[in-house]
Amino acid sequence: MEIFIMLSSFIIATILSTVIHFKYPKLPLAFIQIFLGLLIYITPLPIVMEFEPEMFLIGIIAPLLFLEGNHVSRIRLLKYIKPVVLMAIGLVFTTVIGLGYIVHFLMPLIPFAACFALAAIICPTDAVAVQAIAKGKKLPKGLMTILEGESLLNDAAGILSFNIAVVALTAHVFTIQRAALQFFASSLGGIAVGLIIGILFVQIRIRLLDGGFEEEYIFSLIQLLTPFVIYMVAETFHVSGIIAAVVGGIIHGIERDRFSQATTKLQMGYNYTWGLLSTILNGMVFTILGYIIPEVTIEILKNEQQNLGGLILLTIVVSLLVYLFRFLWVFVLYDMFYLPVNPFIKILNNQNASEPEERPSRFKYALITTVCGVHGTISMAIALTLPYEIFNHQPFMFRDDLLFIAAGVVLISLIVAQLLLPLLTEEEVVQTSSNYSFKEARVLVIEKGIEYLHRHTTKENMAITGNLIRENTMRINFYKRIHDLDENPKEMLRLQNKALDIEAKVLEELTENGTISETVYQNYVAYIERTRLFAHASFVKRALFLLKVRRNRHKLKKRFSGMSPYTFRSHLMEIEKVAGKVHYAVLQGLLKEQNAGNRMEVAMVTDIYLNRVQQLKRNIMNEKLEDAETLLALNVIGIEREIVQELAMKEKISSEVAIELRQSLNYDEMILLDNHS
Repeated sequence: MEIFIMLSSFIIATILSTVIHFKYPKLPLAFIQIFLGLLIYITPLPIVMEFEPEMFLIGIIAPLLFLEGNHVSRIRLLKYIKPVVLMAIGLVFTTVIGLGYIVHFLMPLIPFAACFALAAIICPTDAVAVQAIAKGKKLPKGLMTILEGESLLNDAAGILSFNIAVVALTAHVFTIQRAALQFFASSLGGIAVGLIIGILFVQIRIRLLDGGFEEEYIFSLIQLLTPFVIYMVAETFHVSGIIAAVVGGIIHGIERDRFSQATTKLQMGYNYTWGLLSTILNGMVFTILGYIIPEVTIEILKNEQQNLGGLILLTIVVSLLVYLFRFLWVFVLYDMFYLPVNPFIKILNNQNASEPEERPSRFKYALITTVCGVHGTISMAIALTLPYEIFNHQPFMFRDDLLFIAAGVVLISLIVAQLLLPLLTEEEVVQTSSNYSFKEARVLVIEKGIEYLHRHTTKENMAITGNLIRENTMRINFYKRIHDLDENPKEMLRLQNKALDIEAKVLEELTENGTISETVYQNYVAYIERTRLFAHASFVKRALFLLKVRRNRHKLKKRFSGMSPYTFRSHLMEIEKVAGKVHYAVLQGLLKEQNAGNRMEVAMVTDIYLNRVQQLKRNIMNEKLEDAETLLALNVIGIEREIVQELAMKEKISSEVAIELRQSLNYDEMILLDNHS
């Protein structure tokens, strides 16, 4: 029960922090989560913070690193691979060894291996936190790519170094040579396992797709299981499960790039699933950070009050040393970090190839890179896996001290970046100007789709293309009508409820007049229960509507009890007639409600009823015709995607408009396929 309360509290805190950050975007999300963690500590909730290190590694760290590998840009990572490796491997080794020796020199009572474990904890950087802090700021060219790649690889390197140090701490044996050999052997083994298992899972999903299997929930479940399986297999062979998870994530990222256009619905499922998991895991770690700071501080005050001042001073010294190592590393190797623009690329961009490139100074570049070395989720996650017992089951008396120092370094890095980065960088000039707004570009794209239909109209498909042309023309008129209007959700709901009332009244009149049979009545009610408008109505409104139509059904039973059933086609024709009468009544009723402020909402609700009539007419014509129309409509969406790409390449639309257009087309495609199925 205590575990359930703990998890629920941290998840609720994550939700609240996201809502608060949405309302007050200037407040850093990490700080909000840390503050909420502090509030949880103050509350009398029965929370016990005792983590099994292995469970924390597999439950939080492995999926987070898999997700980072999945989303990192492979192209940009390869371009900056040299500085990334220098930061992620070279700097990690330098920091772990140098800082480990210095900390042991400053506090000789702390075991050598524990000092190296502390250095490994504060090596991983958090690119997500940097992105949040640097939002709206102009970083030097390529630096964010280097930071993302560094974050991905040094997380793995730091965790592996930490694991080696912890093994040495518990086994009471530690040498630099032994640790280095174990590091490389474990890394190579982890890479091999990540490649093999990652490719295996990718092939399983490809085979399922090729076989026509399209249950997106199962595909998402397979991908969710992947990091855990990769980690467990790697650890079974005594190699790095963390490195294996990162490599597996990169392999799955390559697969995502290959299938992003072919499986839109599947990719949306992946994005939602992993977005949810990432939000929960990242939020929980920072909330836990807020919780453990007062807990660890109180423990230190109880057991070693005289050392608190020394620990605070050591935390500041360690932070300064981490910054110093980072600054000197980048300052010395500056030429390997800042890559000049290729003269050929300059020529392609109509720039003067001989004109010298304006570069930031060596000092400023190194300083910005140093400040961007923010520690966050992974550092705290590793710190929480520090063992409670070491050699011969002795209690690890320095665990709280190391947790305090690690938490302090993370907090200092977040605060320093928040304060200094805006001073060191300029405001980013966002090019929001575009030849076309979203609605203008949407109309243009639809017009190009209509041109495609005109070019591909034949005698055989005239009915299909004509119907699609008419629908798209109506969409253009609709967009032009509402050019400067935004949807009002409250008014939409009111008009939808009004339309349902009108629909119920029409059905009652048809029942009273004896115009429709019980079979047609039942079929129509079954049909409208599946519609989006009915599903989006409130529970009370749906219940009242169904009560009305069920009452009318009893009247029909007596009147039409002896009638023979219609054929399926006849049923559709009768339902279409009822839908036509309902549409006419709704149109007349809502036109009376229309004013200058709700023209768009009236049009949207009446269009729903019109679409019902059109869909029923198509079903009556022929199922094969509907299949052909769906295929042609999908072709049109493909052409529209090409038009969006062309507009973006020619800079006729901004990147924001291009993204919005692509999302709109993705939703159109998904709805089209859902309706067809």
